[in-house]
Amino acid sequence: MAKKIHISGNEDDFSKALADRLYRTGAILVESLEDAEYVIHFGGESIGDMAIVTPDMEISHPGLIVVIHDLLSPEGNSIRWGDGELHAWAKRIREETPNLDAFRNTLPRHWVHVRDVCDALSTLILSDRAKSITGLLNISGRRSWSPESIIEEMRMLWGRYKDSLNYSHTIESLSTVPSPVSLETKIQAQRPDLSLLHESLMGCGSEGWHPLVPMRVSLMEIFAHAKD
Repeated sequence: MAKKIHISGNEDDFSKALADRLYRTGAILVESLEDAEYVIHFGGESIGDMAIVTPDMEISHPGLIVVIHDLLSPEGNSIRWGDGELHAWAKRIREETPNLDAFRNTLPRHWVHVRDVCDALSTLILSDRAKSITGLLNISGRRSWSPESIIEEMRMLWGRYKDSLNYSHTIESLSTVPSPVSLETKIQAQRPDLSLLHESLMGCGSEGWHPLVPMRVSLMEIFAHAKD
């Protein structure tokens, strides 16, 4: 039987993506909180069964608090979740005005694509044990990415795109380029504790937390959605 879900709070691309994912999975999205079997709230208020917040929000909630770290949303309309710098870098790459020195002291980030986040949340929300999952649940990517590695990958992708427009590809530009890796950096970033997320997903019958969207695909999508 389809579960009735109510979503409240701040609306942006992230909340819309989650609503769409739940709908496509078979959930019934209801307008009234009273008609819902499970209530999701975007924001720091203690409302519903699940509160979805940013790391800087302080909240006391009896149910499940989901803290979203380093969310990557290609459309660029969810920057309050932390991906504003990615879109700023992409803009500079497109305008050919990158200044890598400005990012030398930027912490590596554990980027995670909004699709992976919505898939995981949908699994938790639609499971039979959804209301028994409580506490503080962090969501982030499993690995960190230095600003240097992200910017170099962006440069390569944008260069390939321009070559395709100008019919100026070379053997080198068409050769296989390894996936981006985090470059050595003196600045370290501690990954959020993902144990409750991983264990909860396994308890719902999945294989745990294993984000699927590659960083290269994520960056290509940022360029694809970039506004002139």
